Amino acid sequence: MRYLSSVCLALLVSVIMLAFATATDLKGVSPRPAEAANAVTVSVNCGSNPETTYVANNTGSTIKIKTVGSIYQPRSNEPFRIGFNLRPKKAITFESGYAADFNTLTRQYIYNNDVGTSEGARVSTSIGRFADRC
Repeated sequence: MRYLSSVCLALLVSVIMLAFATATDLKGVSPRPAEAANAVTVSVNCGSNPETTYVANNTGSTIKIKTVGSIYQPRSNEPFRIGFNLRPKKAITFESGYAADFNTLTRQYIYNNDVGTSEGARVSTSIGRFADRC
């Protein structure tokens, strides 16, 4: 009988400690994981001339930008193959449209301004895909 009481007491203490550990609000202890910041930031300006697609590497290591393209009804030549290594904490801006003259994807416009947030830029990297809407 005494053995059974000791087991019950140990079980009760374990349950209470587990409940306390998951309910505490101590610094660094959270019942849900923290949300990570985006590893890559993509920002598109669909209405400018040239159109611009900004890509920033927010990680601590080099990533490869594989492709850049539009989301809404992409052209037959999209996405554009890039193959550019972007160093940590650095950014690059790609241009498209008639006035494009620096890191040019194409001299044609690729973003459709008439469809609002249905359009945007999609960027494929060595660590995943990222996008921004117009």
